[in-house]
Amino acid sequence: MNLLFLGKRAKKFMVLLFLALLGTSATANDSIPDPNFLKHCKNSDAYLLYSYTDVSYVRSWAKYKRQISINNKLVVNNYAGVDKFAYLNLTKFISNNLNEISVKTLKADGTVVELDSSLVFRRKSSDRKFGPINYPIPGVEPGDTIETSYIYTEYLKKNEMMDFVNLYANVPSLNSEYSIRSSPDLLVRYKGYNKFPEPQVISNDTLLYCLFKMEKIKGLTENSNTCLPCELPYMYYSMEKSDTEIRTWKDVYNQEFNAITQPISFDHQNSSYYGRWKRSVIGEAKDSSKYHQFNLLHKDILDNIRMEPAKRSELLKSNGYFLKEKRLNPHSVRRLYRRLLEDLEIEYWAVFARSKRAGHIDPYYIRKGEYDHVFFAYSNENGTMNLLYPHQAYYKYQINEIPTSIYNTKAVIAKPYLTKKIKKSEKFINYNFELAEVDSVAVNIIKLPGTSAHRNYIKQTFYSYVDLEKKETPVKYKFSVSGGLYTEIKSFFELLAQDEEASGFYDALTEFEGNEDVIQIDTITETKLRQTKPFVYTMNAEGALKGAMSFLNDSIVSISLDKLIQHNQIESEQDTTDLNYYLDYGYTDYTMIIFNFPSDIEVLDVDGYDIDFKNDFGAYFFKLKVVNGNEVTLQSNYKIIRDMIPKNRYGQLKKLNQLVKEARNKRVIIKLMNR
Repeated sequence: MNLLFLGKRAKKFMVLLFLALLGTSATANDSIPDPNFLKHCKNSDAYLLYSYTDVSYVRSWAKYKRQISINNKLVVNNYAGVDKFAYLNLTKFISNNLNEISVKTLKADGTVVELDSSLVFRRKSSDRKFGPINYPIPGVEPGDTIETSYIYTEYLKKNEMMDFVNLYANVPSLNSEYSIRSSPDLLVRYKGYNKFPEPQVISNDTLLYCLFKMEKIKGLTENSNTCLPCELPYMYYSMEKSDTEIRTWKDVYNQEFNAITQPISFDHQNSSYYGRWKRSVIGEAKDSSKYHQFNLLHKDILDNIRMEPAKRSELLKSNGYFLKEKRLNPHSVRRLYRRLLEDLEIEYWAVFARSKRAGHIDPYYIRKGEYDHVFFAYSNENGTMNLLYPHQAYYKYQINEIPTSIYNTKAVIAKPYLTKKIKKSEKFINYNFELAEVDSVAVNIIKLPGTSAHRNYIKQTFYSYVDLEKKETPVKYKFSVSGGLYTEIKSFFELLAQDEEASGFYDALTEFEGNEDVIQIDTITETKLRQTKPFVYTMNAEGALKGAMSFLNDSIVSISLDKLIQHNQIESEQDTTDLNYYLDYGYTDYTMIIFNFPSDIEVLDVDGYDIDFKNDFGAYFFKLKVVNGNEVTLQSNYKIIRDMIPKNRYGQLKKLNQLVKEARNKRVIIKLMNR
């Protein structure tokens, strides 16, 4: 018999044997969990016996098919676990790309109840696609086990074959695994962070297989302020052709900056309008500095051109087209900014940033899909770096205003290291669809700015002349917001003003939950915005207070602090937390309320309201005093002074919020004199 044939057979047999051993190990879970972890599992509402994710990549014409197989076995310990976890939860994408699914309830008495998937995926005749699935699994009781298996498929371009992976869930797990499988013409580039375990690997002429696994994993509950990649073990991988060169910052600049910022020259019909707009806005300032001219152009965009979501039919339209229409979208505004900077010969950098709660940028392992913020930076006439962030669909950013999610994060800046001047024709995407490419780039790491708790603030002042005859509290109201709070509040309200669906949702939510606003605004008398950092916005208005004051009889008035004190608190329903709290910024929330009565007053227990508390992470101040015999002044200030609260100091945040709760639960009783 041919010895070479025997050798190949033996090699394949060893591979299959190794895979079988891996599978047996995964199924049997040879490692014996320690008693403390088993106790932790049984004290939880539910826990996973195992959680397996198997991912395979197969070439499919011009794309790659990624098939994901999920297999979980969940033990439900109590009724709370039934309420939380006895549901089949699938995203919209998964529900519309399923190949097969099986959900079984393994009863404690040994019987098996299988979920009828035809009930879950019942399609109405008018619906083309399913939405997200959140379907109750029937018959689940404490002590039962839910076994879930499903497979779904997606088709990817070669630059989309990557993922960030962590093996944590919201319940403890005895054994969690993630495997990657492909043909040998692909290779896996990966890097583990925070002590993520190294994989078991098989690589030969027929197969590439990597298995990442962890055992005895504590369950964690996420919230909007936690950051899994900042603390927990995770892994990033990308699938690439075996002859692919290692990615460089030159590739990032060419592929992830040029592709979204390079101006387009297809639309000759409207292209001349760009020049006319530019000359019109600059006007008599044509002999001024290039930086002043850019500020004029940027202000005109802010004041006179609206933002809207991008349309597929307009992806190849020129800057002139959008300026003529007096509208821009997040794609076209990037191309417009780049053209303005280059035409004015203002040197600029590309900035690549990552949201704080998505984890840190790794500047030394250049990963695909890592940067969710790509924008510009340039030096002004004083040599100070300015940040130029492209507008979002419903929000326009001032110069040096950036999203709060990247405050105080590290970013990478890059610009071409040129040996020759780029021709004007090479600066545009034309009919050949070729992007400008640089030969090399200069790279640096910077820390993006944030602002302090003193510059991130909300200030509200209410001044009311109490009308005892009509039993009303008309009010003069002043509202100021600054820094990160300005950015967040203004972007939210601009979204509601322009997006009918979002506005309708919040209108319905308000109607369902009730309108808790303490002030009814009748007239806005003045608004003002300071257009330099920290962008202070001020509004003066007149109206009336609702539900804050009760007239118990002709001589006794009650003020409800629960209505008046409504601070923007950092809160959680949990008594403890397993992860640190990562906030975008520290801030202060100031409230002052003044009630002016037509006669002298007496406040019962006037000294029993004062609070002045401070710890390492925040402060709360409350003061009540009587001024001139007929005015009650209430001052309530809530402050968060750090942008990160360690989990072992979480009690200090709870203490702060408890004091606010105690203040809000009080009622101020006022006796009217000479009544």
